[in-house]
Amino acid sequence: MPHCRELKLGDVWRTCNKIRAAIFRMGINLFEYFAPLDPHKNCLISESQFISVINGQLRATIGLSEQEVAELADYFRVPDGRIYYTQLCEVIHDSVPEFTDNAPLVTGLEWEDPMHSNRLSISEERRLNVLITKIASLVNMRKLILRPYFQDYELVSKNTGTVTIAHFARILAHLNILLSADDFSLLVKKYLKDSYTLNYIAFLAAIDKVVNYLNEHNILDLSGDIMSIFPGRILNAELPKLPRPEIGKISGAKLFGKQNIFHPALNDPKKMEHLLTIMSLIQDHVSRNRLRVCEFFKDFDVLNCGRITVSQFNRGLDALALSGKQRFFLAIPDVEAVVNQYRDPCDPTRVCWKTFEDDVNHVFTTHELEKAPSLVVDPPPKEVRDLPKLGGKNWQTVNPSMRALCEEAVDKVKQKIIHRRILLKPVFRDFDKHNNGHVSRNQMRQALHSNGILLSDEELFALEERFNNDMGFNYFWFLKDVEPKPEEEPLFRGFVKVTRKLNEEPMKKLKNRKERDIIQIMAKLKGKVVRERIRVIDFLKDFDRCNEQVISRTDFKRGLSVCGFDLTENEIDTLCEVFAPPLRQSCVDYHRFSNALEEAFTQIGLERAPLLVPIQHVPTRDCEKNFLDFDERLVVSVALQKLAKKPDLQMNLFEVLQDFDKTNCGTVSQMNFLKALTLRGMDTLISRNEFDVICKCFGFERGMRDEVDYRAFMKALDIIYATEKYNPF
Repeated sequence: MPHCRELKLGDVWRTCNKIRAAIFRMGINLFEYFAPLDPHKNCLISESQFISVINGQLRATIGLSEQEVAELADYFRVPDGRIYYTQLCEVIHDSVPEFTDNAPLVTGLEWEDPMHSNRLSISEERRLNVLITKIASLVNMRKLILRPYFQDYELVSKNTGTVTIAHFARILAHLNILLSADDFSLLVKKYLKDSYTLNYIAFLAAIDKVVNYLNEHNILDLSGDIMSIFPGRILNAELPKLPRPEIGKISGAKLFGKQNIFHPALNDPKKMEHLLTIMSLIQDHVSRNRLRVCEFFKDFDVLNCGRITVSQFNRGLDALALSGKQRFFLAIPDVEAVVNQYRDPCDPTRVCWKTFEDDVNHVFTTHELEKAPSLVVDPPPKEVRDLPKLGGKNWQTVNPSMRALCEEAVDKVKQKIIHRRILLKPVFRDFDKHNNGHVSRNQMRQALHSNGILLSDEELFALEERFNNDMGFNYFWFLKDVEPKPEEEPLFRGFVKVTRKLNEEPMKKLKNRKERDIIQIMAKLKGKVVRERIRVIDFLKDFDRCNEQVISRTDFKRGLSVCGFDLTENEIDTLCEVFAPPLRQSCVDYHRFSNALEEAFTQIGLERAPLLVPIQHVPTRDCEKNFLDFDERLVVSVALQKLAKKPDLQMNLFEVLQDFDKTNCGTVSQMNFLKALTLRGMDTLISRNEFDVICKCFGFERGMRDEVDYRAFMKALDIIYATEKYNPF
């Protein structure tokens, strides 16, 4: 029939399992319920009788639904419509075990076995075997007898082969058998009994068994320790589950950047400090000479496993120390300290050179910097920057009397330099042929004696103790302490002046008026064109695709920005208005603008006047800072007339100013300008006010400070001297 549900074997089997679980739990026999309904013993009953037993008498016990009962009846129905109940009973009862017919397997005597121990997993059993082997080798090497230590406790407590966990731990600690927390927990888990005692008899039996095995197979050497026949292949209880050399190299102490290259195995502060010094020296050597550490070790590592032998590591470290402009010396104890630190924990005969490379490269950057994009790296680290030079002494640990004598000598040299206005740097530089900032001891004494600075032998020795290293006498540090420092005004004073100028309304109006003045704008552009030799039409003609001789204002602004003129918006608008065609105000006649700028070099239509000689535009460096009013111009004229009484051939002032101009840019600082006038005795001719006005007149802003254009100053003096010389009046 189409409305009948298809019978599935899985559903019937699930129903049988449900019945089987119920009768196994309640102890019910189905034959006792179906046998009274079958008086003829032909193993068949009607369907109504079957349903009445399942849903009537056994409903509360089994709890089958009507659908499950119908599926069960359909499955065990015979062709005449009756139910084969004995087959159902056999399916249910034949799979139920009869525990009453079996003999007992556990009698309780197993717990009383003196050699009883608990079961562990496979991995734990393997760890326990390694641990027992290690303890057995220690016991055999020290010739220890463990049983009396445990029997003493048993005589007091009257136990039978057991001790408490605390006493077991005290015995191991007394015998100097040091175990970690995980190893001790593993022993407790294996030999625990009665929840608070340990079966020490089974523990001692396991150790004796291992000792006998080691002796029988000749695995122990003469000292009683396990022989390393195959280095790196013998199990060690001190190793982790998976040997990883990089574990322990990262700790909370951020010594070199983000990571620490030293694992906590070094507990000796002296060894730690020694290793820190060695690694800092290596990092400083690599940083100064820009060396790549991997280039000295990778040829030894053919398989690229990151590990090489100790001899290969020593050879690579020697090559690293000998590379660069300055050789680096490592003593044998220093090399051994580095080798012991980076030794492979799995194979003591090898060294992890890649870990050494990563730690040394911290002087350049931090490893895996891409994972921390907001981290700011300032290489080299502070420890490397503050590292003292080789051969130098730690000045804080020197004898206090020597330090006091050195301070007195430095102060004496400083006072003589200030009073006599001596320049020591040119003298030291003459001796320093390689320009490395160091001279010899004799050269240092010659430089001081040649300038009339006389010191005693004790004072000279104190200076050498402070400023000497393996390269010689560091005169850079010496001059930094003895040369007079320029007096600098507080920064807030200049800031206040600038703020007041910006807030003044007349200055704003003057600035806006200058931005609208086409003459000043063209003078600014011509000066830029002459100084940098720019051809403006080459930057603007590309925007004129149809060759209309005009371009839009937007393209005109783009072209000027490419030229680098640094014009303001008001200045650009002024240029657009001036050079706009009469019929196309939205465009700019760039040809007329280019011709106007080209007048700085030549003149348009010069072929029509062959006798005309054009004059090139001379750019000026004047700005608002060196603008002088009437009174200041009078002061400058009087001061220049005083300074121009003698020609430069007699005073030789220009050569002194050139010595201060190291970059040959034509300007010097105001302090150096004053020094030059002082050396030639010209500072007494003018007052301080006149000197300030001269610095303002010939001032030039370079970088973030104001300097003096000494070339223009010398030209002015020459012109004034020549004028007065040929003046007939």
